[in-house]
Amino acid sequence: MSFLNVSNTYDYMNNFFGASATNGSSGANNFLGDYYAVQNGSYYKLAKNFYAKAAAEEKISDSVDEKSVELVKSGAEEAINSLNKLMDEGLFEKGESDDKDAILDKLNSFVKDYNAMINNAGEMDGENSLKAGVRLVDQMKVYKSALSRIGVSIESDNTLKVDEDAFKESDISDVKNLFTGNVSMAKNIQSKLLQVYSSANMDLKSTDGLYSAQAIKNVTLGSMFDSIT
Repeated sequence: MSFLNVSNTYDYMNNFFGASATNGSSGANNFLGDYYAVQNGSYYKLAKNFYAKAAAEEKISDSVDEKSVELVKSGAEEAINSLNKLMDEGLFEKGESDDKDAILDKLNSFVKDYNAMINNAGEMDGENSLKAGVRLVDQMKVYKSALSRIGVSIESDNTLKVDEDAFKESDISDVKNLFTGNVSMAKNIQSKLLQVYSSANMDLKSTDGLYSAQAIKNVTLGSMFDSIT
């Protein structure tokens, strides 16, 4: 008795070619059609077109990703620069302690730059810089109560808002404690901003650090960033 008789050999071959015993000829034809498509180059042309299109879409996606991270990187740099001016102890020296207008001007500049960076971070696709942005927001919220005493509030979208009248009525010592010294809020926020800048730089140098359009298709990063509590 042979291992494969005529009948089961026929069934085996049809199954191999993706056909049932009753339509073996159509299965074989499909297989041969595929074979000829490969042989005459049709598959190659289709595959080439497909991958060329996919590569073009990925290039566009990478360009969008890089732009969003670049905005956060430059925004972090601007926020650091404006914060450094606010941290200048010369603003709080005797003779200028009651001149809150100068301090308020620099505070408003920092808040403007900080808010711009936070808004851009909500649209960002950089993995490392997004995490650094979350840490920055969390650090700022540690000082929510202290900020409120000088007229600065943290909004629901994580941006800052200055009540100028409340700021002018606040105790200058509270302002100085927040923005001067090595253990101040400003020093800690400066450190977190530097991390955002460094992380954005890292993402821009590594494509693995950027989410592709497909990877974030079902996630709204802006909403996720805004919902941090």
